[in-house]
Amino acid sequence: MRVGVDIGGTKIIAGLASEAGRVIRHAQIPTEGQNGYPAVRDRIVRLVADVLSGTGVKKSSIKQVGLACAGQIDQARKRVLFSPNLNWRNKPLGRDIEAATGLPVSLENDVNAATYGEWRFGFKKEGLNVVGIFLGTGIGGGLILNGRLFRGSRDVGGELGHITLNPHGYQCRCGNRGCFEAYCGGSYVVGRVRERLEQGYRGRLWEIVGGDPVGLHAGHVEEGYYLGDELCSEAWGEVIEYLGVGLQSVANLLNPDLILLGGGVIQGTKKLVHEARLVMKQRAMPASTKGLRVERTRLHQNAMILGAAFVSSD
Repeated sequence: MRVGVDIGGTKIIAGLASEAGRVIRHAQIPTEGQNGYPAVRDRIVRLVADVLSGTGVKKSSIKQVGLACAGQIDQARKRVLFSPNLNWRNKPLGRDIEAATGLPVSLENDVNAATYGEWRFGFKKEGLNVVGIFLGTGIGGGLILNGRLFRGSRDVGGELGHITLNPHGYQCRCGNRGCFEAYCGGSYVVGRVRERLEQGYRGRLWEIVGGDPVGLHAGHVEEGYYLGDELCSEAWGEVIEYLGVGLQSVANLLNPDLILLGGGVIQGTKKLVHEARLVMKQRAMPASTKGLRVERTRLHQNAMILGAAFVSSD
């Protein structure tokens, strides 16, 4: 048995998983990151205990506690080098949880963990070269190359969200301009559209959101696009184009067997994967996309839990 822990900016989710990759039980608590690193660390320790309590599973039978955290991770030293969501720098999270629980602990970047979890358990290791692209608030990427998770020489490889697609484009929160994330990350797209609504734009989208821009999400923008709303045609058309260009770049560079698209933007929309796939095929070199599959992720929340729990076992 193993435990996987997804440490997010707003909530922490733990899952107890069998060796076959079945998540038997979940437990969840708010992160409360504003209380600082020691408080969050202690909450993780309590959550691991909570997910085991009442199951009859002995602590001695737990092979691994796997932690998944957004940001730059030193996997070998089990340290969080930088996590913008939690405002952590150089925190010995893995070692601290090991000391507190008495269990073996691994630490991995959250999108690396999700990509690995999807590949191993969602897609049963289909293909040796797989790219995970997760569109949520921003964009995260994970790479499986030749059947192994690729972390790069300093454990920070796979930052696909910060590939520059337009050097004179939208401002990204990383400080650069024209990043993949700035064009297709959910918070960026919704933020631009909401601003136009607040400035007085009226059209089909205004009706879709019931006159309240606060609740706007990517699914609304996609719906407006297919209903011919002018603002949505511009904004969502741009998302389709740039996601397709991003996929084309990945296909030409890495020639993968499989590209997995996940995250809240993908889950909350209906046709984005199909539309972006068409753009990719129009633009990429034919040999780069021969046999290439572009698929939605399958495991959603469990991908990160399973990936965190099992990634160190390969």
